[in-house]
Amino acid sequence: MSAYPLKIKQQPNGVFTWSCPIEVEYHRNSMRPGLYACIGIAVFLLIFGGVLSCSYHDWKSFLVVAGSTAVFLLISFLIFGLAFSATDPHESYEMGEDFVKNGYGRSSVYFDFKKVKTIVLGGKYIELWGKTKHMRIYIPEEDFDFVKGYIQGRVPMECVIRFM
Repeated sequence: MSAYPLKIKQQPNGVFTWSCPIEVEYHRNSMRPGLYACIGIAVFLLIFGGVLSCSYHDWKSFLVVAGSTAVFLLISFLIFGLAFSATDPHESYEMGEDFVKNGYGRSSVYFDFKKVKTIVLGGKYIELWGKTKHMRIYIPEEDFDFVKGYIQGRVPMECVIRFM
């Protein structure tokens, strides 16, 4: 019998891992900056292409820029449309001695426990707040107390704990 909850698994390297459903609205809100960045890039390309085409009096090259930008936006809207349509989004987590991480590979986000200034305890999640960033960690209900205790034992003593 394991000393730890069943949904959270401890790997041979000591890191705890789990996957958990997250709120749909939180998932959509976390995706919005990426969509806005794509729209901003498209606007920049159109303005920059328009300025160059105007200064060189070559509007045929602007058609190439506009066409490329339209394809870029179409692909972006398709990808983000699929992401926004998710009805049961999940997130994966890793928790070690010094950090918690959500996501996979390049899209993963680390939060060092020593940089935590405030912990917000919600019903299904824990939010870690630092000076400039924050992370929401969704936890299986039966494992909530374990993760809460694990994190609280590793954050700075002056950390503020709030309840939702």
